[in-house]
Amino acid sequence: MNQHSTINLVTDYARLQQEALEWQVMLWSGEVTADQQHAFEVWLSRSDAHQQAWSEIEVMQQKLQLVPQATIGLVREKLPSAKRRRLLQMLGLAAVAGGTVPVVRQSNTWQALAADYRTHTGQQEKIRLADGSQLIMNTSTAVDIVYSAHERKLVLHEGEIYINTAPDTTQSRPLLVQTRHGTATALGTAFNVRLKQHETRVSVYDGAVRLRSDNGLHSLTIASGMQAGLLADALTKATRNSSESAWLDGRLVAEQLRLGDFLDELSRYRMGVIRYDQTVANMLVSGVFPLMDSDRVLQSLLQALPLRIHYFSKYWVTVHAA
Repeated sequence: MNQHSTINLVTDYARLQQEALEWQVMLWSGEVTADQQHAFEVWLSRSDAHQQAWSEIEVMQQKLQLVPQATIGLVREKLPSAKRRRLLQMLGLAAVAGGTVPVVRQSNTWQALAADYRTHTGQQEKIRLADGSQLIMNTSTAVDIVYSAHERKLVLHEGEIYINTAPDTTQSRPLLVQTRHGTATALGTAFNVRLKQHETRVSVYDGAVRLRSDNGLHSLTIASGMQAGLLADALTKATRNSSESAWLDGRLVAEQLRLGDFLDELSRYRMGVIRYDQTVANMLVSGVFPLMDSDRVLQSLLQALPLRIHYFSKYWVTVHAA
C-alpha cells in the first residue's frame, strides 16, 4: 500500500469517527425524531467500517463520568436545545482530542482507546500471553499487558476478562490484574474479573486470589468457588460464585433478575441500542439464554412476559409493556 492510500485510509477513519461522535451527541440530546433514528440506522448499516466506528464511540460513553452528573443534568434540562447539543459535542470532542480537558488523557476512556488489546461489541478474543497464561476477553474490553522484571500486570480499563495463569518458571513474578478499584493477585489460579462502574467483581474458579483495594487499606484472599467485589476504598464480603463465567460458554444466565438489568446485560453484546420502558424494568426473568443471539433472546422474552418489542431496525429495539 502506497503512502497516498494510507493517508486516504486514515482520513476516512477519522471522518467515520467524527460522524459516529455526532450521532452519539444526537442520542445524548434526548431529542431524536423518527426520521433521525432512521438516518442513523442507514448510516450504521452502510459498512463494517461504520459499525466499527460506532462500536468505538460506544466504548467512549464512559467519558461522561469526567463531568459532574449535576452539570450534565443542567445541560440536558435547562439550556436551549441548540446550545445543549453544542456543549455535549464539545465534551465529546474534548475526549477524542485530549487537548482541551487536562484530565482526559489520564481518563479511563482515553486509556481504553489506546490499550494493547481491545474487543468491540459482541466480540470475544483469546490471547496466549508471553508466559503461557491464557487471557480471554469478553465484549467491549480493553487491556494493557505490562510485564516487567518484578511482576506480570494486566491493566483492565474496560470490560471483562478470564485468566488461566501459568507459573512464571524463570523469575517467579506475581501475576496481577489492576483496575481503578484496586488489584487482584493470582495465587496459582483461574479467575474472572469484570469491571463495572462502581465495582470490580472477581470470581475464582481454581486456586486463590488476593484482593487489595485501591487505597491499600483493605485486603482479602478468596478461594476457588468464591467471589467478591473490589471498591476503591473497601471490599465486599466473599460469597459463593454465581454465573459470572457463563459468557465463556456463550450463555446468559438469569435467576429472578430484573428485566431492566437483564436487558442492560444483553445490550453489552448487541450492536446498536436496546431501550425499555420503566414500567417493565422490574419484571423478573429466569432462564439460560444464548448470549450471541440477542434477537432469539428478545423473542423468547415475549413467550414468558407480557411485553411488546418494537424493532425500528435491527440496530434500534424498544421493549414495552403489552
